[in-house]
Amino acid sequence: MPLAEHRRSASDRVAVRHAPVRVAILINNTYVADARAWKTAASLGKAGYHVTVIARWAPGLATTEQLDHHTVTRIRQPEVLKWLPSPSLPETGDDPHGRTGGLRRRLRDTIGRAAQAVRYLRMSRAWTRVIAEQVAGFDVWQAESVITLSQAVALRKHFGGIVVYDANDIDSEAGRMARLPGPWKQLLRRHERRLARAADAVVTVSDPYAQILERILGRPVDAVVRNAAVVEDLEAEPTVEDVARSDRFTRQFELEGEQRVVLYIGQVMRGRGLRQLFEAISLIDDAHLVVAGFGPDFERYQTIADALPHAGRIHFAGAVSPAEIPAWTRGADVSAMPVQPDTLNHRFNTPTKLYDAMGVGVPVVASKLPGISPIVNETGCGVLCDPTDPADVARAIRDIIDAPEEERTALRLRCLAAARAKYSWQHQADELLRVYDDLGV
Repeated sequence: MPLAEHRRSASDRVAVRHAPVRVAILINNTYVADARAWKTAASLGKAGYHVTVIARWAPGLATTEQLDHHTVTRIRQPEVLKWLPSPSLPETGDDPHGRTGGLRRRLRDTIGRAAQAVRYLRMSRAWTRVIAEQVAGFDVWQAESVITLSQAVALRKHFGGIVVYDANDIDSEAGRMARLPGPWKQLLRRHERRLARAADAVVTVSDPYAQILERILGRPVDAVVRNAAVVEDLEAEPTVEDVARSDRFTRQFELEGEQRVVLYIGQVMRGRGLRQLFEAISLIDDAHLVVAGFGPDFERYQTIADALPHAGRIHFAGAVSPAEIPAWTRGADVSAMPVQPDTLNHRFNTPTKLYDAMGVGVPVVASKLPGISPIVNETGCGVLCDPTDPADVARAIRDIIDAPEEERTALRLRCLAAARAKYSWQHQADELLRVYDDLGV
């Protein structure tokens, strides 16, 4: 069926249904910073679906919230195998394999990674029971990870309905899971493949990702829904005023003179190139780095930065909510994302921050990797670099900040134009709604 036939208005979609379709979006976090889940829930809700996001509860958060065209229900997640050790982390450096430690550390690391796999598999079963006790049946169960996919498949068996797998990551190739010992890795991979084949539809975030997922999962990907930003004024021609840099960071950190601001926004954790960014900034006298975000290694990287001679030019701003990301990004001259090629997941994923930057007209410095390079090359929205080489990261940053003002303005306009024309969430939501149409819901 031609795509145009699927692109009906929200009122048309509602009219063809005899009753509202109930959608549960299962996520393995608190929902506070899950921008993709929020965009998905809001878009489905506006299209006439009754959407409930089922998230983890944490102290200080409401158990139930009514948000933009959807509801959030937070459930206390059970502790599973808490006594098992976690993988150890080196105190310094960015050695993902723990080679800097001795035999005792490596042994604990191996045991911890295996334990992580066991905990990962057992958690989904335990939480599924908790969810089943607290929520009624839904017509669609949408999952965004292997843990929640396992829950969705089990809940479908119990309540009926349809399962949609929104594969944000290749779970067996993401984070610590990517460094599991061989037998545990294969166990997780088989688990991931079995669950994906049980799903009624699989959606993912990029074309390179789709190709890899199809090989790993042994089934086709039904649609690519890029994790793009919500962009304002889609039909308008970008103006200089639209892409003017705000003075957010100049005011917040009391910067003087013609200081340039390089922004890292996102998870503060290994594999994101923060060490390389710290070193790159040391090579650029008139640049400051703002790290906006939080994550498991926040304190570690803050300690590393504080010990550097140029620590005064590295600023940690803490967590940023999805709603605040556009305003924060507008304050930067460059949005940097030197993602490291340390896992298959990193090499083929496309960072959300790439679309966030384009959506407000901020150029990017990004890794020369299969998941990123095609978009940067197509749109001309920034400069690619070798993310493992701090000197090359610095070179890419300088290519932007040292350019004449008219060239920098033209680059910012090009970024925003590409976002408005193609790389916006509004365009991507059409693809998600098409999947739901094809499933008959």
